Amino acid sequence: MKPKGTVVVDDGARLALGRGKSLLPAGVMQVQGDFGRGDPVAITDHAGQRLATGLIRYTATEARAIAGHQSAQIETILGYPGRAALVHRDDMVM
Repeated sequence: MKPKGTVVVDDGARLALGRGKSLLPAGVMQVQGDFGRGDPVAITDHAGQRLATGLIRYTATEARAIAGHQSAQIETILGYPGRAALVHRDDMVM
């Protein structure tokens, strides 16, 4: 599965992913590339080390808009209720 983009996460998200948690928008520092919902993305730390690959639940534009924000803010930012996780743990390979 070749990633169509990259999601760069902070140290807190890196630790959460290591414990088998889903990737939430709050832990995202940067979104790179152009991808759609359901596309594979690489999840990396700030140094570029790949942590996982997963199927993202948002487009690149949506992901950029909600990056760094709490899941409860998604509806306010996007104008519609979204899913709490950018990438659910069930859709991720470490």
